[in-house]
Amino acid sequence: MTFCEKCLSAGIALLRSSSQQADAVRSGEAEHQPCSTDDYAISIRFADTAESQQLNTTYRGRAKPTNVLSFPVVDEAEQWLPAVASTESLGDENALGLGRLMLLGDLVLCPSIIENEASEQKKSLEDHWAHLLIHGLLHLLGFDHIDEGDAEEMESLEIEALRSLGIPNPYLLD
Repeated sequence: MTFCEKCLSAGIALLRSSSQQADAVRSGEAEHQPCSTDDYAISIRFADTAESQQLNTTYRGRAKPTNVLSFPVVDEAEQWLPAVASTESLGDENALGLGRLMLLGDLVLCPSIIENEASEQKKSLEDHWAHLLIHGLLHLLGFDHIDEGDAEEMESLEIEALRSLGIPNPYLLD
């Protein structure tokens, strides 16, 4: 599993687990239910600072480049993709053509901004990438940080997902 896949799996697993635990508590069944990240897909694009700024200006009204932009799928009809068989299942005729993937949306990441931020904040580059992938994934799942309460909820989910990867709280300043 690649580093990106680990980050995204941790984020999705955390959110699914949290949602399932909340449902279990509400229904009186407080047992953990397993979750799979095999049912989801996202598109990731890497942009230079000029493209990042252009997209940020167009879609957020901010005339500066940014580290990550998220574009969730808004049309439910476009959200489902046919599942592609993995190389392990190619020999299994029952695995071909079965299942669908839920497309969560697109992430646009700007590597030069991410590298500069990691350096300025004295964070490991890998840790900062993980943080921003999880941050973007949370946006694709409908979370935001516009008001203080939403920001606290989103940050706590980021911290928990990063902790599951052995990465320290990115919001603590040295």
